[in-house]
Amino acid sequence: IILIAPKSWAMGLSDFFQAGTAYMTHVVAHETGHNAMAHMAGGEDVRMDFFQQQSGNFFVGVSSVGEIEKKSVLPFRAAGLVASNHTFDLALLSYRAQPTTYNQALLFFSGTDFLWYSVWSFYINESNDPSYDPVGISQGTGLSSEAILGVALVQTALNAFRFYSGDDTYIPYVAVDEERMNIGLRIRF
Repeated sequence: IILIAPKSWAMGLSDFFQAGTAYMTHVVAHETGHNAMAHMAGGEDVRMDFFQQQSGNFFVGVSSVGEIEKKSVLPFRAAGLVASNHTFDLALLSYRAQPTTYNQALLFFSGTDFLWYSVWSFYINESNDPSYDPVGISQGTGLSSEAILGVALVQTALNAFRFYSGDDTYIPYVAVDEERMNIGLRIRF
């Protein structure tokens, strides 16, 4: 017996898989950012794992480093956000050239990464575990959870503005090197 699904079901299933693939692309890119920073900083025992349970918490993706210089801990924690920002920019270029469910979903996941991760880390999970990037960034910078959430809200709002308006005058960014983390706003003239 051969069952043929209506075309709308096939389209819905295709969209579902494209969105799922976009989510996993986002997670892999985010974790690759951490992994690359750990290697740049000379970290030892660098690992990147997926679907892991650690200390009673579940992580879709998690990067860890056994030993890293103290000055490189904050950049390591922020490097996933750097990768998410680059992923957003690439997905935006792709979406503007040819909109697809995949690049639209990738825009959503990478463009809202810092916001949902902050809300989860500070207000839903509330474990104060520095392995969650926003908590580690808060502890490393001395910024309060409210300040981190405020930065995440501004970044997400600017990402949404860029998507809906097509205007790239204001571009939020996170940058790292082996010793520093920078959060800022690029203004194109």
